[in-house]
Amino acid sequence: MAKGKKYDFNLVLVDGSWTAEIVRKITSKKTVVSKSQAGFASEAEAQVWAETELKGFLQNQIDRNARRIRLVSESVEDNAAESAEDRAEESDESEEDDA
Repeated sequence: MAKGKKYDFNLVLVDGSWTAEIVRKITSKKTVVSKSQAGFASEAEAQVWAETELKGFLQNQIDRNARRIRLVSESVEDNAAESAEDRAEESDESEEDDA
């Protein structure tokens, strides 16, 4: 795994066939396998699969993060609008009490 990369892939030879693993770096010393595929006849086949899957995996992460950011910003905007409405109502009520 390259230094500083959160996601990468490993290729492992097991009993004469290759296994490709998409791995996520949790800490500097610990990783977890997020996705794997076994049974490749050659290392090249496994590498092509791993590179393709990693690109798709990273794109899914980017899309998911964008959705989360959009939802959070919409929620913040909604809360700000509600707060402004509440302050306006309180201001109207206090003006009526003063009159």
